[in-house]
Amino acid sequence: MTPEDALQRAHEHIFSIGLGDAAAELSLLNMTYGLAKLHHVQQSLGDPPDATFIASPDVTVTRNEARWHAGYGYGGKLAWGEGDRPYVFVDVKPNACGMLVGGLSELPPMPDLARRLHDLLTEPAELDGVTLQWDLGAGNHFIDLMAVEPVLGDLELPPYVFVLHFSGSELRGENPLGIGLYWDHSPELARRCRTVHTPWGPARFVEGDDADEYLDFFKLAEDFIRRRRLLAAERLFDDFEVICNLHHQGLVHKNAVLLGCQDTSRGGLMPTMLRASTPGYLFRGLPNLADGQIDILGWRERAERHGILARLRGANLLPHGAGYMLPTISRVLEVVQLDGKRYYRMEAEGGVELLIGSPRDLTYAFRGRRVILKATECRLGEIAARLQPLHVLKA
Repeated sequence: MTPEDALQRAHEHIFSIGLGDAAAELSLLNMTYGLAKLHHVQQSLGDPPDATFIASPDVTVTRNEARWHAGYGYGGKLAWGEGDRPYVFVDVKPNACGMLVGGLSELPPMPDLARRLHDLLTEPAELDGVTLQWDLGAGNHFIDLMAVEPVLGDLELPPYVFVLHFSGSELRGENPLGIGLYWDHSPELARRCRTVHTPWGPARFVEGDDADEYLDFFKLAEDFIRRRRLLAAERLFDDFEVICNLHHQGLVHKNAVLLGCQDTSRGGLMPTMLRASTPGYLFRGLPNLADGQIDILGWRERAERHGILARLRGANLLPHGAGYMLPTISRVLEVVQLDGKRYYRMEAEGGVELLIGSPRDLTYAFRGRRVILKATECRLGEIAARLQPLHVLKA
């Protein structure tokens, strides 16, 4: 198979519910190369080349350069098996980033909350022997306080909620709990990786006992980071009710990873947060995708031809946020690949052409309610409540 044919096959393993704007288009183009790499590895291991990406409505580019150059986008579910294949791709860099939504009967005074936040960030703290490094000012991590407007009549919700969004940078490298999450932060994990050089760059994975150990460490890290979010909430607020505390960036099992989306198979309520001045939403997730949805999206023939229809039926995804849009980019023109490195040629406002290797320094904004409309239109979930923004805190 030629590299061009391999890229076409990878393209046919992408199923997108995205909005089709420039950010989504750029993300899915990059993902084509990532899937081609995974397919190459799968064939070298004797498995069918069936790695699949199902993009949620918030699919967009990632600003993590290592993840981007590895060939990944953000906003969807990536799977290379059903959990029984003995290898884990580590280029995806799962980190258990997620959100805790806590219910409040009344809002705390802002001066008191500011003092508590300052104390949280300046006083040393440990969890399970790991010194905590709070990342509430990094990237899109935040604390929102919001008024609740119930939509579903069968739920009793508090009048206010807070939303904490952050991960756990302490566990990226080797640490007292184990091997670490990121291959480029952990020399021991890097040592255990197998690297396969493909026409589109290297693909890194762990296999066998190392894959089992990596999955076990991710589960430990997921629990640690969940309790880390809870510890922060307890330091910032007095009486609150945990509505949900979920990650949206991490392994589902040995052969699947969430790349910035919610997993509705976990049940309960889950948040989708948009931009700071726009309402967020609590969703009740629905099992998805159903056969009717797959038919409406026009995916059945392609999924059956590649033997992955069951994987679509068990997608169970929901957007976790709005995702970036690229307001200055009109369209993506082509991909130029030189010596394994990709450059993206795009048309910007005023007809100016850009050639970039990474989207990190482009002008960004966050999408709005279109993501919510797409999620409800495709029956990924039902809106349980609107969350009206009142205060946003970033360290």
